[in-house]
Amino acid sequence: MSLPPLATQADATGYGYTLDPATADALLNRASVRIRRAAGQPITPSVVTVRLTPDGDRLRLPAPPVIEIQSVKSVVDDVATDLTGWWWDGERLRLPDCTTTLAEVTYQRGWTTLPGGLVELTCQVADRLAKTPVGMDAGIRAREVVGEYSETYAAEQTQTAGDLLPGELTALRRELGGQAEYGAWVVSL
Repeated sequence: MSLPPLATQADATGYGYTLDPATADALLNRASVRIRRAAGQPITPSVVTVRLTPDGDRLRLPAPPVIEIQSVKSVVDDVATDLTGWWWDGERLRLPDCTTTLAEVTYQRGWTTLPGGLVELTCQVADRLAKTPVGMDAGIRAREVVGEYSETYAAEQTQTAGDLLPGELTALRRELGGQAEYGAWVVSL
């Protein structure tokens, strides 16, 4: 199943990017795939079930933002049992009076409305992809010669032509917030 693009032609125009209408949708789709891959977490809302080890009476859920907690269970000998009395404080799941060593949480995560920075970044990447010389991201070399001077451009020199550039990765991390290791096992998506 293909996910929807993170930006539209209208968004690109609104941010001052001029994409050829014949290729704009494909470029925005390619940019969206690269951003999702680099994000390493869902951007579009999705429901996920994870198993986590509580830190005392608290659980930090991976891959924010959290939209809704659907269920919280204690897991003993691979058998999940509903927990009650838990609440979400906006940053951590609170499990008062819980002695479980493994919890299973089903929740919805992602953005119902994408941050403007993510939309603009998608447009920026699509614009860059539109300007990348044909074949460069496939490893084809290009050579320019002016008199006795020549330059050769190769995929090895522009390895990131098909992925995000360092500045784009920085912008993406800024929009997503910090990522940490949570020791989570994804049970289902």
